[in-house]
Amino acid sequence: MSKVSIIIPMYKVEKYLRRCLDSVQNQTFKDWQAICVDDGSPDKSGEIAEEYAARDKRFVVLHKKNGGVSNARNVGVSKSLAEYIMFLDSDDCIHPQTLEILYNLATMHHVDIVSFRYDRDLYNKILQGQDVNKIFEKRLNTNFMLHKIHYKKTSDLIKFATERNHSWGMYKIRHCYPVLHLFKRDLIKNIKFNTRIKISEDFPFWTDVLVKKTTGIIIRTPLYFYIPNPMSALRSADEQNVFDNVSLATQEAFKIVMQNKLSGHWVKNWRREFLWPFIIIFMRSANKCKNKKHILKRLIEMNNIGMFDNPPTIRARKYKRRIENFISQIS
Repeated sequence: MSKVSIIIPMYKVEKYLRRCLDSVQNQTFKDWQAICVDDGSPDKSGEIAEEYAARDKRFVVLHKKNGGVSNARNVGVSKSLAEYIMFLDSDDCIHPQTLEILYNLATMHHVDIVSFRYDRDLYNKILQGQDVNKIFEKRLNTNFMLHKIHYKKTSDLIKFATERNHSWGMYKIRHCYPVLHLFKRDLIKNIKFNTRIKISEDFPFWTDVLVKKTTGIIIRTPLYFYIPNPMSALRSADEQNVFDNVSLATQEAFKIVMQNKLSGHWVKNWRREFLWPFIIIFMRSANKCKNKKHILKRLIEMNNIGMFDNPPTIRARKYKRRIENFISQIS
């Protein structure tokens, strides 16, 4: 049994996959298993993964019919027996010391999750169209000393987690990305990604993690290399799909919070840091959609269960007025 399982969903990533799998194979921490889930990919992604598995038994390849990234992650988690689980997107890669740093901090402090950052500078340079090969190589060769890594330990991650873009606190966990954490398997083994949601499927999952008042370590070290992929679900979706998926994800996350009957202060934090930022995202898409009757039906459903109650900020109150105006005008 390996100490860490890395779940890698694969679909149409033959162009990037070797770079991803090489970054796993080059880890300084050796006790890992990579579960590569071929989600019915029509290209050579499955064949490439099988090449790695033939050379290194720590790679395990699962082939399945296409069911989306959520289904692929769920399958990967169900096959894992490791103490800890990490998700890795197959068009991205990780620093060679990622598992060494995360596992040591997790076991040293007996926490459920260790959260880290992606290399934002590299990401921005890629978006600008710069040739980042030399910069990328330099990042991979950077050597981190474990005893010099600064961290924050917490018994309740909601105090540090946010979806708001301007929240740049020293130890903020920004956004719901499942890939930027090492999870204790017992924490997430019964939390499923919602397979009906294709965009922002991580929001209900992350909410389910937060409601458990998870203990964690937060580090600022950029160990993840996020490579923008123009074929990703969000980048290739039209406004109607964005609204449908993000609004559904937000509604599912809201139901999770309500079912857990958390303290008023916890819910207030979650509404401010997560619920309303997602409401703003899908309302921006709603205004660009042609099928206004469909939008109206979904907004009324959400309004009836109290999702738009008590907007916590000036911006949120402005968007609540927009929602009310939208409903009154279309009705």
